Amino acid sequence: MRFETPRAARLQSVWLWLAATLVAGMLAGTFPAVGQARDYAIDAEASQLRIRVLRTGTFSVLAHNHILVAKGISGRVSFNAESVAASSAGVSVPVAFLEIDDPKERVREGAGFEAELNDSNRASVRENMLGTAQLDVAQFPRVTIVIDRAEGSLPTLKLHARIKIRDREQAVILPATVSVDSGTLIVSGETDLLQSAFGITPYTALFGAIAVQDSVHIKFQIVARSG
Repeated sequence: MRFETPRAARLQSVWLWLAATLVAGMLAGTFPAVGQARDYAIDAEASQLRIRVLRTGTFSVLAHNHILVAKGISGRVSFNAESVAASSAGVSVPVAFLEIDDPKERVREGAGFEAELNDSNRASVRENMLGTAQLDVAQFPRVTIVIDRAEGSLPTLKLHARIKIRDREQAVILPATVSVDSGTLIVSGETDLLQSAFGITPYTALFGAIAVQDSVHIKFQIVARSG
């Protein structure tokens, strides 16, 4: 037969109470489970997507390279630092908010973007890019990006994404650098996409002597905050 001192009995009772409290807290959601994903909301002011559209054709010297900057980006990210494969995200980009060939952004791009466009040029470029042959903002006001999962180890990940532009959706793998610090998640990277893959007809004139390339280069930085 085993006998316990009153002190031992009291200690055992304390430990049993602590264990019961911990289990109850986990069941009620008071304490996060190990490996639990954390939710973040995209910060529209801090996030940005930049698209470079480059000229081509025999008379390309008469044309311009273009820079589009997407702002007003919204969406949410569910990120699991201990199991990145379980991470996911949904991103929405309003097409109407695209800034096209803003003078300051052209300066920021540097080489190849030195030539300035006047207000009339910018208005014409915007009309073409948002028109029915290209982004068709009237029918398709948003570009959406869905991240189904990620692979790799921090800070370098591969994001398995579905990008929808107009009524076409393409599966792509986006190389990205991810940092997490004090409730802030930053995802940055770059890739190339073909306009034609999304049903977009690249601009052309003079039977192709002046045109833009089918391939466009995209750089992104998504900043998201927890809470």
